[in-house]
Amino acid sequence: MSTLFDPGWLIAPALLAEAGSEATSGGLFDFGGTLLLQIVQFLVLMVLLNAFFYRPISRVVEERSEYIRSNATSAQRRFDEAKALAEQYEQELRTVRLEAQQVIAKAEAEAQQIRAQQVSQAQAEAQSRIDAARAELDSQKQRALSSLASEVEAISRSLGDKLLNATGGRRGL
Repeated sequence: MSTLFDPGWLIAPALLAEAGSEATSGGLFDFGGTLLLQIVQFLVLMVLLNAFFYRPISRVVEERSEYIRSNATSAQRRFDEAKALAEQYEQELRTVRLEAQQVIAKAEAEAQQIRAQQVSQAQAEAQSRIDAARAELDSQKQRALSSLASEVEAISRSLGDKLLNATGGRRGL
């Protein structure tokens, strides 16, 4: 029993046509049964190839093309999302860096202000100590001078008394 895929059923009509063509041999184009049979065989072959080969292959090719298109679209979408996310992160990074620079500048300004304040306080305290030391020195100087003046006066009186006693005792001799 001959099946659809058995090559014998395609060859048999060709052999019959060839046998019939031997009886009448024509020129270059013989429009006998052979040509008609070859056309029919060609059309049958095309129908079979179309049904079992070209349509499945074109369906697979179309499915593959659709798969590639969807993957390309998905990849482009993901790329765009990643690019947007990277730009967002870069913007946030720039913002954070700017804020950090502002915080650093503010801290430096505060440190400079504190330093200036401490230097000013230290200078004021040093000046206060210097003024207190000068006042103390002036006070000690005044006490020393007044003490010295009292001692000088006492010594001069004592010397004066001694001189008077010494000269007064000679006068009376």
